[in-house]
Amino acid sequence: QAIEELSDYQLVQINWYLNSRPLKCLNWHTPIEIFLLNLRH
Repeated sequence: QAIEELSDYQLVQINWYLNSRPLKCLNWHTPIEIFLLNLRH
């Protein structure tokens, strides 16, 4: 499915799904956690 065919709501859902998953390369933290930690510094 082309990205142009997705609604804004669907794009937000995809974004949340990808950024709220723990990743091994981030020592099992989520990208959101790392982003928020970096905002504090």
